[in-house]
Amino acid sequence: MIKFYYLPDCTPCENTKPRAILAAQQVGQDILFVNAQTRAPEDLAAEGVTIAPTICNGIRKIRGEQQLDRLVRFFEEAN
Repeated sequence: MIKFYYLPDCTPCENTKPRAILAAQQVGQDILFVNAQTRAPEDLAAEGVTIAPTICNGIRKIRGEQQLDRLVRFFEEAN
């Protein structure tokens, strides 16, 4: 499962969310959106979440605003 850590009112997060949904649909992956404000800072640090958005495919993480083609390739790695 793909985890997408975001912050409310975060422009890069809001720009990347619809692309992440589309990319997940294209590769048949489930995606879980996690509001980073609802998690304890020590939990985020333990998961390697340092900036928003952070997207984890179970193998590695990418950070910051992403384009659709990169997200598709990134999500395919998890298959």
